[in-house]
Amino acid sequence: MKYPSAIARGALHGTRHAVRRFARNESASLSVEAVLVLPLLLWGFLAIFVFFDAFRVKNLALKANYAISDLLSRETSVIDMDYIRGSERLYEFLTRVQTDAWLRVTVVHCTADCAEPERTLERDWSRATDDVPNLTNADIMNHYEPIIPWIPAGERVIMVESSLLYTPPFSKAITGLGARSLTNVVMTRPRFAPQLCFEGVGCGSS
Repeated sequence: MKYPSAIARGALHGTRHAVRRFARNESASLSVEAVLVLPLLLWGFLAIFVFFDAFRVKNLALKANYAISDLLSRETSVIDMDYIRGSERLYEFLTRVQTDAWLRVTVVHCTADCAEPERTLERDWSRATDDVPNLTNADIMNHYEPIIPWIPAGERVIMVESSLLYTPPFSKAITGLGARSLTNVVMTRPRFAPQLCFEGVGCGSS
């Protein structure tokens, strides 16, 4: 009866010794660890870089839109398409992009029920670059009315829309982030004049 017990005790002792030896062993194969970890590490670096770059461009695009909106809000003279095309070039310079950027400027006023939820908004004029369609009164009421702030009767809001195409430096298959349009809408009131007028349209004309 003692013989099996001795074998069991020996096996248990050997197992414990093997476990302790494995726990104390610090040797490893660096090449195997590198093969396992390096792809995940590279993917993490690339993903962080791409997402940081996308937020950087988005921030630049928004700041550039604010700069152009502020410029237009201070204008006291009648502007034309050359002025808006120049604003687009300024936008491209500030965002450091050269292609696939466009700008649309629309002056909006309220014509009825200005203090009510069911107000009526109309445009004075709307002009865009790069063959982007100008906004109509129906466009404003159907798509923009919820985001346009309260406009007292007789006042105007300058709505500046800008968009650029962001293309990530690495493939979407690697980081999950593909090319996309970054569009911003900023609204300001004229600062030094009752409204911003466009050449050939006339102030207050829709």
